[in-house]
Amino acid sequence: MDDLLNIATKTMEGFNPATDPVDNFEEVADGTYTCLLEDVKHYVSKESGNHRLTFRYSITEGDCADQMIFVSYFFSEKTIERSIKALNKLAFEFGFELPVEAFSDYDTLAETLNNLAGNQATVEKKTGKNEFVNYKVTPMPF
Repeated sequence: MDDLLNIATKTMEGFNPATDPVDNFEEVADGTYTCLLEDVKHYVSKESGNHRLTFRYSITEGDCADQMIFVSYFFSEKTIERSIKALNKLAFEFGFELPVEAFSDYDTLAETLNNLAGNQATVEKKTGKNEFVNYKVTPMPF
């Protein structure tokens, strides 16, 4: 960054660090989007202590281009087996065999799944009852 001071000055105009968010991720409407898988990260819930892996997709086409969609897989007592199967299926659909050793811990799993980054997929977002959001990720052919 050649001109950090100028960029910082412009960025901070009108920014209130006490009340303004750092990121401005707008929620995208229900629909189907062409996306690029950017990365996979591991998080731990502060409230429950449960783990989750979040796939960050950037929308590459249309009116929502450059916006993000975050698709999470949760590892609670109720959802862990479903998430393991879903991640194996998703990796398979991307043409990647997810080795069982990847499940040695959540950081290793996220790191292994980051091998999928750079692949394209369609991500369908559908809001159902009680405002619960479902995502369907379909990898695109290479």
